[in-house]
Order: sequence, then C-alpha cells, then structure tokens
Amino acid sequence: MNPVNFDTSMLLPLMPVLVLVAVLIGWSLVDIIRRPVEHLPKWAWVLIVLFAVPVGAVIYIIIGRAQDERLRDEDLR
Repeated sequence: MNPVNFDTSMLLPLMPVLVLVAVLIGWSLVDIIRRPVEHLPKWAWVLIVLFAVPVGAVIYIIIGRAQDERLRDEDLR
C-alpha cells in the first residue's frame, strides 16, 4: 500500500517531458565540458545546470555558450 496515496500511473503522460529535460541537461553538461564558456567558470555553469533544472540549462544555452566565429566569404575561397 502506498502511504501517500500517490498513483505512479500519473507520471506516464509526463515521461516525454522528463526525457526531454534529461536530454537537455545531459547535452548542456557535455557542451560545458567540450566548449569554452562565457561569463562564469565551467564549474559554476555545471552547478547552475544541475541545481536549476531546467532553467539553468536554458540560461546556459542563451548566455553561457561562447560564440563561434562566423565564416566569411574569404574563408570559403
């Protein structure tokens, strides 16, 4: 008997959302390790992503990722 009267079948419709959040967090952590970051040290971004789920991953993607140099026409010749 479940002492809290929590029905685990209620989680079934949320599974796609939980999987997407897990993928977002995993991708963000791998990206932090592999790429340069901006504004904060890498360890701080890892803590933000892990403790502010899923907002931390979104904040990292918006402001924490270092911008790559864009290709110019001269680079393609």
